[in-house]
Amino acid sequence: MKRVVIIGGETHLNEITNLQGSALTIVGTCMRAEQINTALPNLAAPNFDSPEAMFAAVKPDIVAVSNENDLKADVIMAALHFGCDIIADKPLCLTMAEQQELETWLADHPRQRLLNLLTLRGNPGWQELHDQIRAGQIGQPAFVHIRMAVKLKRTQRPPWFLDWRRAGGLFLDLLIHGLDQVEWLTGTSVVAMTANMGNLGVPDDPQLRDHAAVYCELSNGGSAVVEGQRLLPETKASDYRAMVAGAGGYADLDMAGPVLRITNAVGADQVVATFPDSVSVVKDWLNGGDWVPQAASLRANRLAVLATQSALEHRRVMGP
Repeated sequence: MKRVVIIGGETHLNEITNLQGSALTIVGTCMRAEQINTALPNLAAPNFDSPEAMFAAVKPDIVAVSNENDLKADVIMAALHFGCDIIADKPLCLTMAEQQELETWLADHPRQRLLNLLTLRGNPGWQELHDQIRAGQIGQPAFVHIRMAVKLKRTQRPPWFLDWRRAGGLFLDLLIHGLDQVEWLTGTSVVAMTANMGNLGVPDDPQLRDHAAVYCELSNGGSAVVEGQRLLPETKASDYRAMVAGAGGYADLDMAGPVLRITNAVGADQVVATFPDSVSVVKDWLNGGDWVPQAASLRANRLAVLATQSALEHRRVMGP
């Protein structure tokens, strides 16, 4: 059983803690006391003041990274230098320089592994949408629309999360999933992007970013729009959707439910009745699987960095 340590307790720790005692054993943490009390109240593993002290003391196989977004790159690189594999909540890093350093290290050390928590790939609705498209049910994809909307929950967020300079903005913190889905669903590649990001909900907060969208040009000549907001009212927690139009029809997914409708030559608005089981991308990766390949983990982050650059510089950027 793999020996895992956790750094930070910000988001998505349940992807790791749900596997405690079955697929992994948590042997140490480096997080604040209140984070331990919330995420791991019954954990007996020691908590350390620094990642370096923890690495030396418990010698983990894997480092799970869930700290503040602007601190992730340094922690990931420190863990890689210690010889550990990495499971990281998105984003992996915020800048292209950090991205290139990470990619270079992994290329030079092919025995080390990294997983970016692109968990939508394991969701039943998105799995079935992927399978329907890849089976040719709507023909070659021509246009993709991915929507990811959530509540801001401003009073519940730590200060760093509300500052785009530390959180990275919506492409790196949220829409990285949508960018990955465009390529995963269609089998195409993003070759160019034009993006926008701003703040309309709390205009007196200069560092908040609560909406973003990116227009993507695809390698097959098609296109995609990935958009999202942290603007939903209290009456709705999240709204994740996908529409893919192809040469022979279209597919429309509402993740809530999920509800998936297919329109093609067979019929209009055919409701898909069955869905695959949910897949833990972490458990799959621990077992040596490739549900989220390392190349996809890195590429999704690179796409998010490029989309952010496009929004900040107000220009079209070429894809990876």
